[in-house]
Amino acid sequence: MTTASIDLTDVSAFAQGRDADLLRVLRDDDPLHWNDEPDGPGFWSVTRYADIRRIATDPAVTVREGTQIPSRRAEGDGDRSIHHLDAPEHMKLRRLVIPVLRPAAVARWEDEITTVVDDLLDPWVGAGEFDLVPAISAQLPLLVLGRLLGVPPQDCPDILRWTNQMASADPEYADGPETAVRARDEVFAYFRELEAARRAVPDDGLVSVLAHAQVDEHPLTRGQLDAYYLILMVAGNETTRNLLSGGVHALHLEPAAWPWITADPAARLRPAIEEMLRWVSPVLCMRRTATAPLELHGRTIAPGEKVVMWFVSGNRDDRVYTDPDAFRPWRDEADHLGFGWGAHACLGAHLARLEATVFFRRLAERGLEITQTGGIDRLASNFFRGTKHLPVRIDHG
Repeated sequence: MTTASIDLTDVSAFAQGRDADLLRVLRDDDPLHWNDEPDGPGFWSVTRYADIRRIATDPAVTVREGTQIPSRRAEGDGDRSIHHLDAPEHMKLRRLVIPVLRPAAVARWEDEITTVVDDLLDPWVGAGEFDLVPAISAQLPLLVLGRLLGVPPQDCPDILRWTNQMASADPEYADGPETAVRARDEVFAYFRELEAARRAVPDDGLVSVLAHAQVDEHPLTRGQLDAYYLILMVAGNETTRNLLSGGVHALHLEPAAWPWITADPAARLRPAIEEMLRWVSPVLCMRRTATAPLELHGRTIAPGEKVVMWFVSGNRDDRVYTDPDAFRPWRDEADHLGFGWGAHACLGAHLARLEATVFFRRLAERGLEITQTGGIDRLASNFFRGTKHLPVRIDHG
């Protein structure tokens, strides 16, 4: 395999699980790799851990031109989401929801998340084979996020459908680019109606918080609100869903992992969840655009060129991790890139960690074992490490 033949716009490599081999070649032989783009100008791929951390914090790059490889923004051409704003505008919007998503605030949700997890587990204990993704992995973050946003439970299925349609172009969920556009418009219409209700009768949900928030003594614009609701909906679902499914698959591949965790869950779940985040890498990559010349590995990234940070590759860099392709919950090495890096790191990281911790802790506390019974069906995406289907069974150990 030559580096010139590697095309990271080919989502089949990710759907088939071949991306780890491709990225290893790039890390070793072409750590700043130019990738032509069928419908765009092309982009640079950054694949080593140290380089990714450098780019993520370099002031000579911007998110304003987009964070996915294609030159488009999920929120459309209106006001930019928090995802597509640089400092200081980014932090001004980020601060609005930090009080709700900081560790102490998130911890108050633990009892409610525990109830949700038990309710999701109960029908499947001893029931034989079932598909983990629609039954549990997708439902847990959906139900928690619904309560966090103030979305009524009966509307959560629509939230899931819109998330699936916007998260990728996988044919199981989308008929083409128009599917995502239609879903976006439906999301905007839904949250505008919900927002109107929350303006009339405020509650403690994030929709109500944002509807009554101000930046620089001005209420958020219509476009800012639309974009914020959209990013909270998609990011709040995808990260946790992919972490749960990928974590179960990781336990399947490393039979010694679950016995090690359950021997002392109180002490061992935390490193296990961090290793799941490293090994799964729920968000595969993020893009920046250079605003000034950048020198890296003897090459120059010119202003205006796209730079893609492959978090999934940095998390498998053997310059940083021993035996990086293996899932080792007892690993004690460098901070992972599972939630990105820098100012734009995942806003809901503490909530995602808590949801995953409660899920695996309740399995351990109830003496349950989850067993993968068939092959994993991955999402055709080079942005999210998604799992569409994962057959499992849950039994008493």
